[in-house]
Amino acid sequence: MASLYRPTVIRYVDSTGKQVPKGTPGAKRIREKSKTWRGKFTGGDGKSQTITLSDDRSTAESMLADCVKRARREQAGDVDPFEAHRKRPLADHVADFRQHLESKANTPGHVKQSCSRVQAVFDGCHFQKLADLNAGRSAHWLAERRKSGLSVASSNHHLVALKSFGNWLVRDSRWPENPFAHLSRLNAKVDVRIERRALSDDELARLISAAETSGETIRGLTGQQRGMLYRIASYTGFRAAELASLTEASFDLNSDSPTVTVEAACSKHRRKDVMPLHPGLVASLRTWHEDRRKEAPSILMTSGRSSDAKLLTLFPGTWHLRAAEMLRGDLEQARNEWLTEADGFADELNRRTESDILKAESSNGETVDFHALRHTFITRLAVGGVHPKLAQGLARHSSITLTMDRYSHTQLVDLQAALSAMPSLPTLAPRELIQATGTDDRPMRRTATVSVAPKVALRTVQLNQNQPSSTVVTLAKSESAREVKSPHFPVGNEGFCTQLTTVETDWDRSDLNREPKDYESSALTD
Repeated sequence: MASLYRPTVIRYVDSTGKQVPKGTPGAKRIREKSKTWRGKFTGGDGKSQTITLSDDRSTAESMLADCVKRARREQAGDVDPFEAHRKRPLADHVADFRQHLESKANTPGHVKQSCSRVQAVFDGCHFQKLADLNAGRSAHWLAERRKSGLSVASSNHHLVALKSFGNWLVRDSRWPENPFAHLSRLNAKVDVRIERRALSDDELARLISAAETSGETIRGLTGQQRGMLYRIASYTGFRAAELASLTEASFDLNSDSPTVTVEAACSKHRRKDVMPLHPGLVASLRTWHEDRRKEAPSILMTSGRSSDAKLLTLFPGTWHLRAAEMLRGDLEQARNEWLTEADGFADELNRRTESDILKAESSNGETVDFHALRHTFITRLAVGGVHPKLAQGLARHSSITLTMDRYSHTQLVDLQAALSAMPSLPTLAPRELIQATGTDDRPMRRTATVSVAPKVALRTVQLNQNQPSSTVVTLAKSESAREVKSPHFPVGNEGFCTQLTTVETDWDRSDLNREPKDYESSALTD
């Protein structure tokens, strides 16, 4: 049973007729019917429900009828599990998606970036409800953005965020299927906007030296801290966010196999990583930690915390948000010092000025930023002869192709060294007389031979200049030595070989193809 009605409401007005709160001096109490219609009906669970409908009576009646039909379907077991989510604005679902990502211990940067990419596509395509989600319109919007300058890699990042959002809708029982499931990423190799290069050993040494001797503090890091930061990055391949999370407690330098640990919350693939340390880095870290402990009171005072200095981050500040700018500043300082060394030598100074050494942007478009230190680490592994599978483990890559193709940079000098290790091509022995393998020890000329069945011989064939170029094979009447003339080997001006001789012995002689006494050739048998 359903009913439609307008409830009675009580409001208070002043002398001018304006509605005022209850208890206002001089307010008049007015009792009247509400303008909005309400409906009362029995829901699918058998309980009475009251809902607010519309100011228009006909619209309210239609809405109430829909509610009654839905209640009857629910009683019959015919329920749409996604109906409640269909009505919610898409922005509400994006907000819930953000909470889902945060609950998985994702970094704030990842959560913010993923949600902003999803929202950018929704705003660009004017999606308002879940029913509006459309893969074709999303793909078209990304294509238009690429025409406006969006890189293929960034387009793929937007697509990954969309597919992640769609998968979450399905897992959270908000939608029956992922509307973006069939979309696939594009080949980012055809549109590489940032092509990084690895630093050479000399460049790396000069970069670290320039940072350590610098008296400038950049984004919270002193020169000594930046120098140690570059050392650790070059020996471990850690990313900027992973390095920013390291504390002294992250290092185990006293065990037989020193290690460094990156917690799962800070690792890119969300797993706890325990990585070995190079002996050279271990020695530098021990000295650096000892100096740091001597400054522990000042460190604690600067940080404003009373906890153990071992639990404070080794590289505090906001440097990891602008790590590329920080490194390029030290790189420029290192290049200026390198150029200064050539003062007074005009030719050398001109050569260094035109060189790409220690440049953030090389002439061929390759760049150096903080992530280039990771490329340097993996490239040095390859140059050092580390097995590709081990290099993949040290790089913590899911694919060995990524390790070898994307992060290993081979230089022309490396290719030349690898080519020099290849053995020389073999050479053929000269065509000389060699001893026959028979018992008569007679010499035999090393010439082209013709393999025939036993008891089949070749007779001498006389050729002339007008005869077609072909080989004539006939049966010989005798089993003595014979000679073959073939037109396939030109000699001098005659155009044909006239003295190509093969020496063979009779079957009675001892040779390699000795015939048994009771032998009968199948080649001469009908």
